[in-house]
Amino acid sequence: MLEAGPDIFRDFLHLMFVFWYRKHYIAPMLEPINIDGLEIKYPVFLAPMAGVTDKPFRTMCKSFGAAVVFTEFVSSEGIVRENDKTINYMRFNEIERPIGIQIFGHDPETLARSAQYIEENLKPDIIDLNFGCPVPKVVKRGAGSAILKDLDQLEKIAKWVVRAVSVPVTAKIRSGWDNGGIVAVEAARRLEAQGVSLITVHPRTTKQRYTGEADWSIIGDVKKAINIPLIGNGDIHTPQDAKRMIEETGCDGIMIGRATMGKPWLFRDVIQFLTKGILPPAENKDQISQSFFEHLNLQKENYSLMYAGNLFKPHAAAYIRGMDGAAHMRFEINRSKDIDQINELAEKFFNPKII
Repeated sequence: MLEAGPDIFRDFLHLMFVFWYRKHYIAPMLEPINIDGLEIKYPVFLAPMAGVTDKPFRTMCKSFGAAVVFTEFVSSEGIVRENDKTINYMRFNEIERPIGIQIFGHDPETLARSAQYIEENLKPDIIDLNFGCPVPKVVKRGAGSAILKDLDQLEKIAKWVVRAVSVPVTAKIRSGWDNGGIVAVEAARRLEAQGVSLITVHPRTTKQRYTGEADWSIIGDVKKAINIPLIGNGDIHTPQDAKRMIEETGCDGIMIGRATMGKPWLFRDVIQFLTKGILPPAENKDQISQSFFEHLNLQKENYSLMYAGNLFKPHAAAYIRGMDGAAHMRFEINRSKDIDQINELAEKFFNPKII
């Protein structure tokens, strides 16, 4: 009978390590991308969201590693009229770079003029074309995802805007108007042909808006059809979701939207998970409190007390979601008159010893 020598034990331990490594280790899944000369090391983007992605929130997301952030989408007509409110939506700080300004509209000439204004006066790193917004007040004007019903118009808009500016022009699209009109692949091909440097796909139809599940297979179809970088968007709530999207679709990066509200650290978690296989523990109350007050103070720095409070209310509710006493706290926040009142409520919520 042979005795188990040291070589056998060594081989056994090696085999166990290999099994553990294959089960737990995640090879780096994020590769750098190039957007017409703009190098992005970790392509994890913040989606443009109306009423959400203002300067304070973009700054918070940047602090946790968001590679590219986008402004709230702005009207091309408001830009060419130099509407003060529209122009203010687009202002940003240098710390937010690289940053994209997303514009929407229907008329190619107006969109081109608005892009020129942006490049000359605001100088962002990217101008993004919104072909994905499903909100009725936008699509009724023939803008946003309504343009997916007329790919000739989509192609014309891309052509005019790309030729009007020197910064990279990107585009965000949906899968189509409805299930009978899935046009993402054809739309992406046309956009690439007109010089668009990167495409983001949210694989829901306009009719779906934000209901149901995003059909990630459409992202995979688009990836196979184009040669420029493709960013996947839709239903990414966790680092594991991000990994699964890349595995299933082959997309070059991801864009996260609603899931980042109250969790700007999601960018850090996703990047660590995709590059190192590290899944950080959930934020504790003290860590959430720190981010809450950092965000709150940014609101105070940028807006009047009342306006800052109104804008921060949905963010405040998102930060405390799932915590003990969150329902009552949300009620009190919604009743508050300004950001200082929210600050007082939060001090008591996060530190119950305060009387």
